[in-house]
Amino acid sequence: MKEMKYGRTICFCIIVVLLVALASGVTAETMKIAVPATGSEKNALISEETGRAPFFLFFDSKGHFLEAMKNPARDQSGGISRTVVALLSDKGVNIIIAGSIGDKMKRTLTVHNIEIVYKTGTADDTVKAIIQKQ
Repeated sequence: MKEMKYGRTICFCIIVVLLVALASGVTAETMKIAVPATGSEKNALISEETGRAPFFLFFDSKGHFLEAMKNPARDQSGGISRTVVALLSDKGVNIIIAGSIGDKMKRTLTVHNIEIVYKTGTADDTVKAIIQKQ
């Protein structure tokens, strides 16, 4: 009877370890970084206003520039945090690099498990520097 119990426990532990290993591997490969920026080029400056930034730039886990997108919330009168975080979440963003972020947006990003990194400078150089540190 004890042998059967230990066998189940070992089997369960192996399954958990495999799931964790697979999940972490997928996250590393699919990591996406967003940067609110002043322009649509990969070397645009990081915007000081996340919710009203003119553009969002997207980079992969290796720092390769993927795309630029106009910020759909830029001219909204309300609900900016909700719109921006929904966009980032839909794009599969795991990390946002920003000059500053308001309290509402911080809370919403946290709920969506999007890590916040505060930096200034050009988007491309900053993304590469952060990736090298990880």
